[in-house]
Amino acid sequence: MRGHHEVRDVMTADPVTVTPATPLKYVAGSLVKHKISAVPVLGPQGNVLGVICQADLLRKEELQRDPDGEHSVHLSYRARRDMATAETAGELMNTHPPTVRPDATVAEAARLMDRHEVTCLPVVDDGGKLLGVVGPRDLLRVFASDDSAPLSDPERDQSPTARGTHPRLASRGLT
Repeated sequence: MRGHHEVRDVMTADPVTVTPATPLKYVAGSLVKHKISAVPVLGPQGNVLGVICQADLLRKEELQRDPDGEHSVHLSYRARRDMATAETAGELMNTHPPTVRPDATVAEAARLMDRHEVTCLPVVDDGGKLLGVVGPRDLLRVFASDDSAPLSDPERDQSPTARGTHPRLASRGLT
């Protein structure tokens, strides 16, 4: 019953967060130290103002080194300058991150991540206050622990597909 698992069941309830004034060096250090890809940026009441991810920090570094490179042709001069000179989370964060409710299904969260191409969804209440975060690893836990559909064991299951071989190739003796 994978479709019935809710985000509240798999989310990280006490995530690492930063404020808009947090220096980017501290943000980068937090991502590395906690082995995470993004952090929510919170306002004084705990509401989500944005998200800053490792890709934002890497893009900033690229723009500092090569402001007119191919990686930035889709951005205006002002946007490139603003990213390159950002020093705080508030200056670099995505100010309109997708969010998810705690009662959403894991499948809904996965679709939202895919649609918006993000690896971190803030889990918020009706007022936009942060309750937790959910990422791809959190969602994968459902599949890894779902007793109704155990993961196959390639050591015991000797079918061509279990060994990573396409059945059509196996039937032709091409494995």
